Amino acid sequence: MPISEITGTFEKLREAMEGAGISQAQKDLLAKVEYHIHVVGDPDPSEPNFQQVMEMLVEDLEVDHPQSAALGKKILETLSNMGE
Repeated sequence: MPISEITGTFEKLREAMEGAGISQAQKDLLAKVEYHIHVVGDPDPSEPNFQQVMEMLVEDLEVDHPQSAALGKKILETLSNMGE
């Protein structure tokens, strides 16, 4: 199931970032991503949407944290395959 794949990959991303010495801005973006993971049927959180926040996080992580960025890209790929 794609939703469980997204949440599982997000957990890996969070674990990878916790020990990576990330910046406060990256922590804030991670919190925004987590905010967007909600129960189906609940109203969507405000803008920017989940995909936009993930894209910002991946872009911010690419240089200093390429493994975390790769996990973020996997989440974006899963979203794309779901038709988001």
